[in-house]
Amino acid sequence: MLSNSSAAIALSESVAEDLAGTFLTTYFGSDIFISSDIERILAEKVNVIYQDIDDAKYSGAFISYKGAHFIALNTHQTPRARYYSAAHELWHLVMGSDLFGAENKQYKELIALPGFDTERAADHFAAAIMMPKDAMIKTWNQFVSNQAEPTVAVAQNAIVRIANVSSMPYEAVTRRLSELGLLLDTRLAKLTDTEWQDFVNHSSFPPSPLDKVEPFKKFSRLTQIVNALVDKKQLSLVEAAQLTTYADPTAATDYLNKRQEIIDRF
Repeated sequence: MLSNSSAAIALSESVAEDLAGTFLTTYFGSDIFISSDIERILAEKVNVIYQDIDDAKYSGAFISYKGAHFIALNTHQTPRARYYSAAHELWHLVMGSDLFGAENKQYKELIALPGFDTERAADHFAAAIMMPKDAMIKTWNQFVSNQAEPTVAVAQNAIVRIANVSSMPYEAVTRRLSELGLLLDTRLAKLTDTEWQDFVNHSSFPPSPLDKVEPFKKFSRLTQIVNALVDKKQLSLVEAAQLTTYADPTAATDYLNKRQEIIDRF
């Protein structure tokens, strides 16, 4: 049993860091940033549903139903935040599946301990796979020219550059740098993403598309099933459009356009 909150936090983060290391060793290595590729990784393992929900408190969810796994991601957030959310939900996928085979049993025994903070572990796991320790140390030292205590200006520029190459939220970058003992300026570690975006807007950095919210809806698996049924003449184009209206509006429009083209030919 975990005796206090400090011990619970320490265990939660330690397990997450260890599991992240296993994941990176298995699939990528610890010397690169996964960046936006995290969504491709998820798509290879689960059904990904992109939603457009105007709710700042909702970023995504992991759903398991009758042996099938789904991860929903809210596109009503910046790409940086969405990629972080994807990595966060990957933790829940790992815990809810046999992604690591026999090793899963060991991890599940630890997270079953009273007081284990699953959400904190998920956040730490996300940071650890999206900003691997080795890649962060190497990149930080390069961007600050190996200065042990870089000036505020140098540190600010390095943080923005790391946020861009890793496609991660600025706050997540500063938190990770602090955890690794690289960022010593506590003032920078307290800035919000909004404050960082304001800094970027008034700096020499060009605007980043990673800071722009562009909502969309998409559920590729459903579209694939509907396509197959249309090809087999088991669904009409109108029925296909109705089924994909909310899950994949672009596909729904394509079905209706195709139907109109057929009508126009006659």
